[in-house]
Amino acid sequence: MKNYFWLVCSLVWAGLIVYLSFSNTKSVGIEPWFKYQDKLGHFIFYAVLSMLLIKTFSKEIVIQNSMCSSALVALVFGVLIELGQYFFTHDREGDYMDVLANGMGIMLIVILIKAYPKRFYFNPKA
Repeated sequence: MKNYFWLVCSLVWAGLIVYLSFSNTKSVGIEPWFKYQDKLGHFIFYAVLSMLLIKTFSKEIVIQNSMCSSALVALVFGVLIELGQYFFTHDREGDYMDVLANGMGIMLIVILIKAYPKRFYFNPKA
């Protein structure tokens, strides 16, 4: 029996991103700690999502080029979330700078895993 730990982690993390993306934060009245807190959040959340997807695609759902596939899935997911915010919400707005922050987080993880595969326990052949 296969263990789907990374798949479950990826789905839970993606669900958290969807929840935070469509929740009404303006009515709460919480002020950000610093100017680009939102962009840093996008960067970190999508870096973690892409790492979880890389683990999922390489360990559990065996795909030939797991790193590129997971980066593409994470980026498309981020674009769809921003389009959903733009078209389906009144209190949130889709922003291309958020997509850019998502892409930068994804690229950071891809570069780190390529540079230090042993630190991330990444072996695409296993």
